[in-house]
Amino acid sequence: MHSFARCSAPGCRSVVFHGLSTCLSHHDDREAAESAALAILSAEGGAKDVNAASARFDSLDLSSRRFVGCSFIGCQLKTVLFTGSTLLLCFFDAAAIASCDFSGVNAQFCSFGGSDVSDSSFEGSELIHCNFDGARIKDSTFSGSNLYDSRFIKGEVHRSAFDNCDLKRVYFIPSRQSETSFKGSNTMEAIRDLEHIYT
Repeated sequence: MHSFARCSAPGCRSVVFHGLSTCLSHHDDREAAESAALAILSAEGGAKDVNAASARFDSLDLSSRRFVGCSFIGCQLKTVLFTGSTLLLCFFDAAAIASCDFSGVNAQFCSFGGSDVSDSSFEGSELIHCNFDGARIKDSTFSGSNLYDSRFIKGEVHRSAFDNCDLKRVYFIPSRQSETSFKGSNTMEAIRDLEHIYT
């Protein structure tokens, strides 16, 4: 798991960015810090225990790699490809995810809580025990994916597709939902109301 050491800046409660003694916002050369983290994340085999929180990554190919215990919390991810990658215990909470490709990923115990997901694909993926609570999802697709025991609680889902998905034990209870498709999915095995959330 990535480091939980606190930023050395007085009064700051953020965790340190990878390779630094401060968080990214308190470092005097943000671009260099992001480049150094990216070099590690882009390694052929992937990366482990990297905290890239609040970084801005654009037009990157991180496909077919393995990421374990990495933090992308609060990141701005635009046109980033995770296609076919393995994601274990990775965190994308409060991230802005735009036009990204997570299709064919094997993601287990990952969190996208409170994230903004737009125009992105999670098609044909294994999304097991993943958290999308509070996420705002629009113009995206999860079709053909196994979402076993994942959670979509108190968020928003608009103009998105969950066709031909395995929804067994999926908690799908968004606060707002519109133009969302579930064609061919086993919606009867999903938990759709708070009354049955712990049954």
